[in-house]
Amino acid sequence: MHWKKNKSDNAETPKETKGIDVKLIIDKLKDCPDIVQKKVFLDSKYEAYFIYIGNMVNKDLLQRDFMRPVLSMGFKELSNRSMVLNLPCYEITLLNNSDEVVENIMSGNSVFVSDSIGFALSYTASDMAERSIDEPVTEKNVRGPHEGFVEPLSTNLSILRRKIKNNKLKFKTVTLGIQTNQKVAVTYIEDIANIDMVNSIYNKISNIKIDGLSSIGNLEQLIIPHPFSLFPQFLATERPDRVMAALLEGSVVIIMDGTPVTLVAPVDFISFFQAPDDYSTSWIHGSFLRLLRIIGLILAVILPSLYIGVTTFHYYVAPLNLLIFLAESRSKVPFPPIVEVLILEILVEMIREAAVRLPTYIGTVIGVFASLVIGQAAVEAGIVSNVLIVIVGASAVASYVIPSFDMSMSIRILRFIFTLAASFFGFIGIVICTGFTLVHLVSMQSLGQPYFQPFAPLVVKDLKDTIFRLPLKAMGKRTTITKTKNQTRGRKNGRE
Repeated sequence: MHWKKNKSDNAETPKETKGIDVKLIIDKLKDCPDIVQKKVFLDSKYEAYFIYIGNMVNKDLLQRDFMRPVLSMGFKELSNRSMVLNLPCYEITLLNNSDEVVENIMSGNSVFVSDSIGFALSYTASDMAERSIDEPVTEKNVRGPHEGFVEPLSTNLSILRRKIKNNKLKFKTVTLGIQTNQKVAVTYIEDIANIDMVNSIYNKISNIKIDGLSSIGNLEQLIIPHPFSLFPQFLATERPDRVMAALLEGSVVIIMDGTPVTLVAPVDFISFFQAPDDYSTSWIHGSFLRLLRIIGLILAVILPSLYIGVTTFHYYVAPLNLLIFLAESRSKVPFPPIVEVLILEILVEMIREAAVRLPTYIGTVIGVFASLVIGQAAVEAGIVSNVLIVIVGASAVASYVIPSFDMSMSIRILRFIFTLAASFFGFIGIVICTGFTLVHLVSMQSLGQPYFQPFAPLVVKDLKDTIFRLPLKAMGKRTTITKTKNQTRGRKNGRE
């Protein structure tokens, strides 16, 4: 049996007759005193509204470029999509349902909506307060640019556009947060980045279901492959120049709206000991600084544990003169070495935390006061020894030379693990902890790539930019960790 179809059955119902319910929109926006709902009438009989958040729009631009042109048009003209799109506005879009209208209003846009017109108009004239572009406090640079990312995503993307003037710079965006609707951009350079890596991290982010993200650290914790590892698996940075360098190597960068911190992946262990100044100076100077950081890593981890091992188990390894001095220094301390070290280490960590949380000038004064007065008083009171003051101070300073805050925090925690192991097993405990740490580093991955590369697995050609940095002319190939097909620097689209 065949049904006879009318023309009206074949024609699709116009989208403009669906989805817009002004009453529903106003009901969703109730108890929001910061939202302005300005009622107007089209042709003196059709009710319409301009809706926007009062403190998030530029009212002069709104009235001049959006309200006035819209109100100058009649109802028939406003009902025509083609004519509406010809409005002389900087950025205007058509919305087809109530949810889109509410989402645009919450994003800082101004919306014109009416039940009589089957669609709404959204105009972007945001005027939100934001801080100036300053150098990140935790990532100082001597010879490089002194600018850092800020909180708005659009500003950060424009900063990158200014640095990389190339249409190959791509941003794949996704909205996260059921309640917050935050935008996240997965950034990469086409023809350099490995598209499989880009899609992998984009899919992981897209599958996140959460109410909201207070910081990019929340996002990092949801996508890292080793959530119980002590070591960071993404490189966090606020520096645009560092992000640009990572993109040119084929890395993928995650930028989230509302935070100046970005995440770089994949990364290896040695990346956390590199700084932009390494490339702004001579390769000899850069290599010296890197070697200094590696020495700082070793001292920060094992100095307190070596002190415990020598004073508790292996006193015979110390020279006689030093041993006599150690015995004299320890003779006034009633506690065993492990208690002595833990008291001082915990005190140092508390001072460090207090200095960070307090205002800048007060924090500086507190740090100086605590390190000099409390340290000297502790020695005179017989709570700790003179030698331990030097050792703990040296290990604290050594941890400061690590450029990455996340890696520095990991080293500080690792120092406590080594200290406890040395208190039970002496030097054997230090060796065991070192072995377990290396095994753990070798087994880790960052975005599917070996975390301890190029040392394990050994990639000889990548060693030229690790502990030592060779001259830039000798580094014509990109690192293999990014799995880029365009391995030669300065080659366009993978071709000579």
